[in-house]
Amino acid sequence: MSSRGRVLAVVALLLLAGCAGMGGSGASAGDGGGGDGAQMAASGGDGGSGNPGAEAADRASNGAAAVSAQAVRTDRAIIRTGRMVVEVENFTRASSAVAAAARERGGYVSDSNSQLHRDGDGSWYTGYVVVRVPSDQFRSVQETVSEQGTVRSEETTTEDVTDQLVDLEARLENLRSRRDRLRTFYEEADDTEELLRIEEQLSSVQSDIERLEAKKRSLEQRVAYSTLRVEIHEPTPGIDEIRTQYHEQSLVSVFLSSVQDVYVFGRATLVTVVAAAPWLAVLAVPVVGGHRLLRGRSLPLVGPSDGGTASDGPPPRDDRTAANDAEDGGSGPGETDANEAADESPDGER
Repeated sequence: MSSRGRVLAVVALLLLAGCAGMGGSGASAGDGGGGDGAQMAASGGDGGSGNPGAEAADRASNGAAAVSAQAVRTDRAIIRTGRMVVEVENFTRASSAVAAAARERGGYVSDSNSQLHRDGDGSWYTGYVVVRVPSDQFRSVQETVSEQGTVRSEETTTEDVTDQLVDLEARLENLRSRRDRLRTFYEEADDTEELLRIEEQLSSVQSDIERLEAKKRSLEQRVAYSTLRVEIHEPTPGIDEIRTQYHEQSLVSVFLSSVQDVYVFGRATLVTVVAAAPWLAVLAVPVVGGHRLLRGRSLPLVGPSDGGTASDGPPPRDDRTAANDAEDGGSGPGETDANEAADESPDGER
């Protein structure tokens, strides 16, 4: 045999030895695994829980629930949410059309709002309508909305919740199986302490079932009915348009508008005066009192001086004395004084 043949023979022997070793280790591992499984089963059977095989049953039910959930849900569960911004000529007509389109397709209006805006003589409406429609009618409603006016923006978002629903279904199946087993144990238990413990576990499991069922219903509702938010607004009138509309008004309307402005101004003035009247009355008291006090101090004193002496000048002549003098010959004050001096002379000469 050549050297090359010897090498090949050695390699073949080594390969055979390696295969034999792997087979032996695999067999030993299988035997060890079986032993461990037997020991675990034995320990589980000897456990003090009083529910033999409960953990194994739970694991089996989990696996069965997961398989059944995957088998039941073969289609994808998609949540669709849309938003559209539409400019229309008439807000009321467009919003009513959107609501009617949703109801005709088996949907409903979940929320709506409208606002009136004013700028000078111009006014316009803005608002939104939120509708919930069946998922298969979502696109049809979008087309109806597009027909109402000019679409300024449009967006649609999707969320795949298939995995969430599968997980919820598997967990619910597991909890329901556990609830049924607990009910069986509760009926078979004859110890008060054991009954209380099982009842507490049963109450906890029932709460978890109700919580997961509510979450599942919410997801299924969102999958079955898509949400579309439609924001509607009328064109905003510009400044030039407002002025044009004002000048195009008739003379009668302009006159009536002016009369109304005058009425509003007069009424506002009257209301202001009436409101300020009490305050004016309160402020007038100190003002009038101060004015009278200052006026009394500025008047001059009339009458004799403090010494009691009268003025040195002649007494004033009144109009009646002057008339009598004129009748006596027109003598003036000088002649009267001369006559009086003659009468007082000792000889009596005139």
